Amino acid sequence: MEANTLACLNKIDTNTSKPTKIYPLPHMYVVKDLVPDMSNFYAQYKSIEPYLKKKDEAQEGKEQYFQSVEDRQKLDGLYECILCACCSTSCPSYWWNGDKYLGPAVLMQAYRWMIDSRDEFTEERLSKLQDPFSLYRCHTIMNCTKTCPKGLNPGKAIAEIKKMMATYKEKKAVAL
Repeated sequence: MEANTLACLNKIDTNTSKPTKIYPLPHMYVVKDLVPDMSNFYAQYKSIEPYLKKKDEAQEGKEQYFQSVEDRQKLDGLYECILCACCSTSCPSYWWNGDKYLGPAVLMQAYRWMIDSRDEFTEERLSKLQDPFSLYRCHTIMNCTKTCPKGLNPGKAIAEIKKMMATYKEKKAVAL
């Protein structure tokens, strides 16, 4: 079976008459052997500011930010991402626009922070994704979801961001 996955989790075919082939992640520069250059991927991840952001920075670290059980459950299926890039490197839009399109893994993490009830920067996070490339290069091919070794659904997260973006744009248009 040919798919982006983690070699450490993939079972090797017991039919020894066929050769087993292992390749580095596709559409990425290879540093050495099976090691791809992940610097662009990590820079994109950093660009979404993957951490809790509060409006009143003076209160940071002074109290705990409690979250209801229901709000915490909304993060299930998002926080488990291990940033292996299997989903992003299986996405044709990422192959063609990897310098501008954030890709499934990074967008799923952006969504994770947008829906965190403790985060106060959802609108600013949405605002950063308004250009034609960051978000809107997703064509719902769903290779990302099919290949995720953790069984996560980046395609659904991207669809949810698009819904949030539509509401955000409506709200912004009414405000003008």
